[in-house]
Amino acid sequence: MLIAAMVLSCLAGTATADAPGRGISRFLHATWTNKDGVPATVQALVQGPDGYIWLGTSNGLYRFDGVTFEYVPPAPDHPAGSIPVSALLVTRSGELWAAYTGGAGVEAYRGGRMVRTGMTDAAGEITELREDSSGAIWAVGGRTHKALRRYRNGRWELIDERFGMPNKDWVSSLAVGRDGSIWAATDKQLFLMRQGTGRFAAMGLKLGFGANLALDPEGNMWLSDSNGTRMLPDYAAGARQARSDVVFPFSGPVRRTAILFDRDGNLWGSGFTNGIFQIDHAAEQADAASVSSYRTENGLTSNQAVSLLEDREGNIWVGTELGLDQFRPANLFRIEPPEAGAAAGYFVASDDTGTVWFASGAAVYRALPGQEPQLFATYGGEIQALCRGDNGSVWLSTAERMIRLRGGRTAETLDLPGMGDTYGCAEDRLGRLWVARFQHGVLVRRGNGWHEAHLPLPGRPQDIVIDGDGNPVIILDRKSIVRVIGTTARGWTNEQIGVSGLTSLFGGRSGMLVAGGSGLARWKTGRFERLLTADHPWLRGVRGMVQTASGETWMVNNTGLLKLRTADLDRAFANPRAPIPHDLFDEQDGLASRMQRGDGLQIDAGGDGRLWFLTRQSVMRINPARLVRNAVVPPVAIRALIVDGRRLVDPTRITLPAGKTNLSIEYTGLSFSVPSRVRFRYMLEGVDQGWVDPGTRRQAFYTNLDPGNYRFRVMASNNDGVWNPAPTTLEFTIPPTFLQSGWFMLLCALAAAAVFALLYQVKVRAIAGQMRGRMRERLAERERIARELHDTLLQGVQALILRFQLVADDIAPEDPSRHSLEEALDRADTVLAEGRDRVRDLRMIGGADDIEHMILEIARKQVFSAATQINVASEGEVRPLDPLVWDEVARIANEALFNIWRHAHARQIGIRIEFRPDSFIVRFRDDGVGIAEEILRDGRRDGHFGLPGMQERARKIQSRLVVQRPPAGGTEVVLIVPAAIAYSNTRRRKWRALVTGGRIG
Repeated sequence: MLIAAMVLSCLAGTATADAPGRGISRFLHATWTNKDGVPATVQALVQGPDGYIWLGTSNGLYRFDGVTFEYVPPAPDHPAGSIPVSALLVTRSGELWAAYTGGAGVEAYRGGRMVRTGMTDAAGEITELREDSSGAIWAVGGRTHKALRRYRNGRWELIDERFGMPNKDWVSSLAVGRDGSIWAATDKQLFLMRQGTGRFAAMGLKLGFGANLALDPEGNMWLSDSNGTRMLPDYAAGARQARSDVVFPFSGPVRRTAILFDRDGNLWGSGFTNGIFQIDHAAEQADAASVSSYRTENGLTSNQAVSLLEDREGNIWVGTELGLDQFRPANLFRIEPPEAGAAAGYFVASDDTGTVWFASGAAVYRALPGQEPQLFATYGGEIQALCRGDNGSVWLSTAERMIRLRGGRTAETLDLPGMGDTYGCAEDRLGRLWVARFQHGVLVRRGNGWHEAHLPLPGRPQDIVIDGDGNPVIILDRKSIVRVIGTTARGWTNEQIGVSGLTSLFGGRSGMLVAGGSGLARWKTGRFERLLTADHPWLRGVRGMVQTASGETWMVNNTGLLKLRTADLDRAFANPRAPIPHDLFDEQDGLASRMQRGDGLQIDAGGDGRLWFLTRQSVMRINPARLVRNAVVPPVAIRALIVDGRRLVDPTRITLPAGKTNLSIEYTGLSFSVPSRVRFRYMLEGVDQGWVDPGTRRQAFYTNLDPGNYRFRVMASNNDGVWNPAPTTLEFTIPPTFLQSGWFMLLCALAAAAVFALLYQVKVRAIAGQMRGRMRERLAERERIARELHDTLLQGVQALILRFQLVADDIAPEDPSRHSLEEALDRADTVLAEGRDRVRDLRMIGGADDIEHMILEIARKQVFSAATQINVASEGEVRPLDPLVWDEVARIANEALFNIWRHAHARQIGIRIEFRPDSFIVRFRDDGVGIAEEILRDGRRDGHFGLPGMQERARKIQSRLVVQRPPAGGTEVVLIVPAAIAYSNTRRRKWRALVTGGRIG
């Protein structure tokens, strides 16, 4: 019954004509049909060096990246209407050649497009393209006379009687031997062109209908025709007997054959009418009984299988009239017991000899290490629990009794008290047998009797496991657990554990682990540590766990089978939020059903290292030591750049139209084992701050890009996480529009500078106007004071002097008082003269014509010695100064000349007055002792206020005063006044200059 059941189909799209691990049963099957974009009949398949799979179909040439079928149009001068592609070839140089039906001949893919190869008078259908050891291309024309052609030295030639090929034969297949010989099969016989002969010779072997040739990995040539599939003798070496004489017959009618050897020496084939067949290590088979077949009833898209291909990852592809089929090795295998699963589900447990036991309904099965499960026994009642016992035994439970199995017999039977279902059992290190019963709670057998265990927490027991120390741990109502050590029991609620919705317990190398709906908790060093599903969603609802001696932890939950390193799991509890590397095995790996929700152990390991786990529909198995892993680095291709609806195919370096700021980039990872698991990372340099992880999305979008040069990089990983270390690159340039160009930016900058300058001038003029207003107010106040002094004080003093003079005149000359009075009157005259000078200073208003005179007058007042030479010079067109500026200049000049007179001891003084268009400058330079460094540094001398006063006066008129020591010695004081402030008629003169074309000075 077991063998018969194992013949049934157990994986969607996978036939199990053989035991797991043999024939097509070890392959997973996936399909693409018209709804996925497959264009009609797939007549030819090849894989290019870039990683794309190319399809020759009745609707033309397509390339496939695992997700999308992309049409590749024929050459521009291709004959109209002749688009079906009947044969494909990828040459050793990496070039794709395609043969078109309808007499269109052969084209090659060069520079991103198809080009004609010069074949004229082509056959209506070319069925094969082959390349020989010299690089020549052969085209087989099928059922057409004179249809064998060869392309070399840039032209096609007909292979006919001149080369030993009869015109009356129809050539059906051609293959190249390992030694360079060329084998040709016609509808009647086999021909061979040995290396260096240049002619075909008949081998005397009559052929059946639809012959096809293929070379196996060992260099043996094989033939498949209506008579069957078989190995040929090495005719090229003179042999007349094949190494194997086994003939594998077809199970149905044959129209044309196709055979392919994969890298492991397994033979795949088709007779075009009855699906496909596969023979494991065909060259080693002793009889024809090892053929496994696969048809539409198993899931093949059509029994008319036309073309075969093995890709670089080891996947087998079959092109049919209705779609594309893929076969790849599975990691998970379904083992279905012959009895239907009972309501309680399946049970699994291993004993300490490495034997794995299964229970389903009333039947028990046993799998010895390295062997398949066999029926062990059938019991009267449904089995409700299965658990490990001591000394190589297991316990099973029915509703009435516990039964111990050891070796090949029943070792012990114990009646259970009362009635009720069993939810779990366990035997601890003390030899006590624990049983969870629906109506009796937890029963424990000590000696010869059953006793009810008194637990510190309430609840219905749902499972019992043994921890790493051999102590029983019970789950109660999925809300709490109780651990019994000797005669002491301790319990924890899910609030104390930190995980809700408890689903399973495990006691192993990592300590006691408690799984639930919200995560995983570990009891260690007297406390619980947690890994939450908020950080690790894949840990939700773990229902079983096993840890192997090789350092791996395997878990089962509703997403599938999880694998991780035990060391990584232990490390994760110290850093709970850090990612945990893990692998997921799900329906893409052969999982046939979701995990069952029953109680008890859900996964266990046998003595041979194989893991057995339970699903809702079956028992499944995985062999960690023989996992099929995809180590092929996936090529990455950038399929297109799309801008404004225009699709630029296969770009590498491109310049886009100016001003295009929004675009998208299509990329793909050419890994075909599980395309849905291919992941990507990309980065647009200068835009993305780092690598972007879009997951499995195959398109990047960018908006509002600035003009410039860009570099887009993308990498991919295959279904097993192998990343391509060298990103594929696309460089593109977005030219600027005129409004984005440098010239426009320069014009904008100049305009901004002009506006800024205008605003600055307006601001300066406004400030100058404010200053003039304030200075006019000061000047008016000074003039008022001068008038008051002149009209009152000075005139009053002068009147008093006259009256006192009259009094003095009346006093006798010899009177001493007259002399005193006259001296007082002389002093009064001096004071009156000084008062007039002060009044004149208050009303000191000059113009451009007397600025030089004013400075000379100030110098004269300083009473320089006769040896001091004073030189005054003017430069530039003389312009009138603003009266207030003139007044401040006079004050500063007075202080500067006073300091020279008092401190410099100079012999020469140079005064230079400069009337410039942009400023008014006065320089005072002497050849004296020079100003001290500390005065230059501090801007003043302690107790003196001359220099600070000069600076203050300069700031009042928005000017700059510079005090420095020239290289030739002495001191130089420079006053620099902006033109807008210095000159009284600047605006009028500028306007006049603009109108008359005169100079602004």
